[in-house]
Amino acid sequence: MKDDWISKIRHNEKQHWSQGTQDGVIEYIIKHIPIKHKFCVEFGFNSTNWDDCLPNTKHLVMNYQWDYLLLDGSCENKVINLHKHFITSENICDLFDRYDVPKEPGFISIDLDTTDIWIADKLLENYHPSFFSIEFNPNFPIDVAMAFPNNSNELWHSDRVMGSSLHSIYLMAKNHDYVLVYAGNYKTSKHHDAFFIKSDLIGNLKPPDITSFSDTFFPLHEVCINGREKIYLNYNVWLQTKNTELSRSSVPKKWRKYITGNIFQRLKRKQKLFRQKFSI
Repeated sequence: MKDDWISKIRHNEKQHWSQGTQDGVIEYIIKHIPIKHKFCVEFGFNSTNWDDCLPNTKHLVMNYQWDYLLLDGSCENKVINLHKHFITSENICDLFDRYDVPKEPGFISIDLDTTDIWIADKLLENYHPSFFSIEFNPNFPIDVAMAFPNNSNELWHSDRVMGSSLHSIYLMAKNHDYVLVYAGNYKTSKHHDAFFIKSDLIGNLKPPDITSFSDTFFPLHEVCINGREKIYLNYNVWLQTKNTELSRSSVPKKWRKYITGNIFQRLKRKQKLFRQKFSI
């Protein structure tokens, strides 16, 4: 019987340079699947050098000598092949083409805190990485399919309105024949990235069931008090209708409460902002 290495991914978590334990996960995966092109891409990079950030790709570049491309909306340093671009679902494939990314790169790391799901969706139509990681919003339980809108004008305000739920990203990746093999539990892994592998690269192994990732639910950041929770879409409805407004109006109220919190959390948040504003 073939070794079920997928079930052991979590036991190989390790931090070298990444924000949490992503380095060990990446290192373990590349030892178990074929990599056609040892080329990795990371966005957003959020720094002008390797040392002042916590990248997912540094271990591959420094220790395994992979070729790479770095993209970020605010930072640039062409010496390390870091290029400044505000990334959207409309321009991501053009950017990959401009910088000669192979059609089948080894690894892609996506972390923009907002429209990640839509950028990945468009990217996977034209590029087929061996595996990729994408940050999800851990404030939602595993059965909630909430998606941040595909609107580049909507930015993260340092609250719980940040990216899409793991379940919605799982559904998106499944449509492109990628399987969810691991997701960080913020409490123990110190990150909330999910990793997906191209389905034909895992052989006859059975990927974990989505319900096995229920431990990724972890309330993070301040609750939203400005009404921006209303921008979210019900991804299940969007997949069926491709109608943004219908998907938005179909979001159950109980789903929104995961990011708005209860009345006491909202009051506490308002008091904190009041004290900051008036330096009390």
